[in-house]
Amino acid sequence: MKKLILTLSLCLALSTLAFAAPTISVTEPVYDFGSVFEGIAVAHTFMIENIGDEALEISGVRASCGCTTTTEPTEPIEPGESFALDVLVNTTGFGGTISKSITVYSNDPETPVLSLRVMGQVLKSDPYHISASDAYYLLYLLIDLRTIEEYEAHHILGAVNIPIEGLAEALSDLPHETFIILYDNAGDAVADAALTLRDEGFAFVHTLLGGLNEWVYQYDMKYIVSGSGMYTLPPRVTIDTTNRQSSELLPSELDYLFYLYIDVRSADAYATGHIIGSINIPFDDLDSWSDNLPTGVLLIAYDQTGFIGDQAALWLMNNDFSRARSMLGGLDEWIRQYGQNYLLSSTP
Repeated sequence: MKKLILTLSLCLALSTLAFAAPTISVTEPVYDFGSVFEGIAVAHTFMIENIGDEALEISGVRASCGCTTTTEPTEPIEPGESFALDVLVNTTGFGGTISKSITVYSNDPETPVLSLRVMGQVLKSDPYHISASDAYYLLYLLIDLRTIEEYEAHHILGAVNIPIEGLAEALSDLPHETFIILYDNAGDAVADAALTLRDEGFAFVHTLLGGLNEWVYQYDMKYIVSGSGMYTLPPRVTIDTTNRQSSELLPSELDYLFYLYIDVRSADAYATGHIIGSINIPFDDLDSWSDNLPTGVLLIAYDQTGFIGDQAALWLMNNDFSRARSMLGGLDEWIRQYGQNYLLSSTP
């Protein structure tokens, strides 16, 4: 009798041990975001829980095209614990009903592959909109290497003033894939500056041949903002382009690339954080700036949420700035997709 009881107890223990396993669970495996305009990124968090009685290990997370996720947890998920899987779906380039899948691989013996889904309707955006992802793709950083005094007297619209002495330190927080264009007065110092940046890991560094002087010779005061006084040109120096490198831009190439970000928020809001290279023209001041803004080039207006940016773009379009656009969703949408990339604060 004792032998039978012992055998039954052993069988029960082995049975319990055999059934001990992790169990992956998610309350809502399908998230319907409703409808958004094309270009808006849809963010959602799936809460994934281990309702089993052994540690759950996530071996991989895969997402379909246009969908990105946070990385999977590096530590096992103990029974009763959960982790947040953040998902971002960029709707740029999509239209109509979309459905994006996320696949989670784990050591759950019953559900080794968990399928999640984000779906909804993508509406066509207005013609005056530009998505944050398209605006991000276009972005370049124009750097004026001259002194503060020279910069304040005259500079190219959208250029950021970083005197050459502090160049490497000033750009240390920028992504290394930044497309950079350097200029000085005559092109004398840009080669050394470019070398400094390449040594710091910046791969896409370009220089403006002939500097600001050559630009003014060819285009007069086009795209130039002036503080006071006339721009005095020294005698023109002939530029030899026979062995020009691909990283050396002709003024005509900068003219082709040229566009302008316009931050239409208040000066205080601009100071707390803005897209690097953008100029600050509060919406109510657009009219007074109309004679100084270039026509025929892409002007990207943005505010915090996109509402005032839309109004600014429409005002500009109705006042002969035919290529004016509003960044859909404003700075909030930029931050949702790219965090603090290319954002600059003017406050200490």
